[in-house]
Amino acid sequence: MKNNKRGSSAVFLMVVLAALIAVTLALIYGARAECVKSRADGIINLAGDSVMSEYDRDIQKEYGIFLLKGDDAALSKKLRRYLEYSFKNMKDVDIEAAEVSGSRFSTSNIDPVKEQILEYMELAVAEDGFGMWKGGTERDEDESITESRSLRHGPTAVSLPSASLPDKSLTALAESLASDIKEIDKAFEKGTDTYLLNRYILTHFNSRTYKAKEEHFFNSEAEYILGGELTDRKNEKRVEMALKAMRFPLNLAHIYSDPAKKAETLAMAEILTPGAAAPATQALLASTWAYAESDNDVKLLWQSGKVPVTKDESTWAVDLDSAVDGITQGIFRPDIEKGYDYSQYLQVLLFFKDENVKVSRIMDLIQINTRMKYDSDFLINECFTGISIDVKVNGVDYSYEKKY
Repeated sequence: MKNNKRGSSAVFLMVVLAALIAVTLALIYGARAECVKSRADGIINLAGDSVMSEYDRDIQKEYGIFLLKGDDAALSKKLRRYLEYSFKNMKDVDIEAAEVSGSRFSTSNIDPVKEQILEYMELAVAEDGFGMWKGGTERDEDESITESRSLRHGPTAVSLPSASLPDKSLTALAESLASDIKEIDKAFEKGTDTYLLNRYILTHFNSRTYKAKEEHFFNSEAEYILGGELTDRKNEKRVEMALKAMRFPLNLAHIYSDPAKKAETLAMAEILTPGAAAPATQALLASTWAYAESDNDVKLLWQSGKVPVTKDESTWAVDLDSAVDGITQGIFRPDIEKGYDYSQYLQVLLFFKDENVKVSRIMDLIQINTRMKYDSDFLINECFTGISIDVKVNGVDYSYEKKY
């Protein structure tokens, strides 16, 4: 009887021991699996960061934008290479799948690019005003006028991000500004997204009077963003026409508001066409005078001069006789030069320019300059601002999204 009890106890203890061993082994296996899973999570995350670290260094240095170049297959191959290297000292690890996709972060969506520009500008302002990246210089007169470049390479032109983007007339936009000059002050409200974007354009890209720090293809890049033509000369002409369209009604309004100028035009009109025709002639003379002043305004701006939005006697430059005689050679300088310079007038025009058009043309210029300087096959629409990662290790799926 005692032997039976001892045997039963022994069997019971063996069963309990076996159960404990099984539970212990299960816990050990589970802990190991969780450990592998946790470590795999860290390794995959790090591998994804390593892929993201292969951004275009030249573009980041020059424009402050992070862009990842490559197709999904090439990026997936890089990810697998990083994973295999990191997992090589771990036993029983099977990388069943490792895929990278950049389709959700294509630069065909310009918003992430714009966000990067704004973040970069905010950092620049916080750290050192605009001094940390502004390295350009004012152009010499001869350089700004005589050298013009044209983009004639068809494949480059048709692949530009803004190629199929609709755009409004720059001249019509400028004309509308003259009727609501209070809106012009908004172009200089610091801290707004539009202000930061426009300052980015005017400090990172060439204009007729400003040369950016780096060598670029176009000499009039800010004008390109406004005009969208593929030659410096045409873009400068578009901006010239816009500035004259903006200045003309403002100058005409000054003539009619200034008793002396109004009387001067009437006196000349009565000499040229006495009688009933005098008022019509006066209107023609006033328009001629206002246009001559507007033409001179643009010349002043090109020569690093300043022109106020609204003028008074001291800032008026052209006399009526010169305007009527059609004297256009040289520049008439007013008694006092004050107001906005050429760059500031560009900033005004940029302020009222469509944001999507501006960002798309910034991307155009990045592509054009990169193809000229670093990579003749570069296409910005083949770049990504982030990636999606899908990996399967030991039957466990891992998914991540990473973006700059």
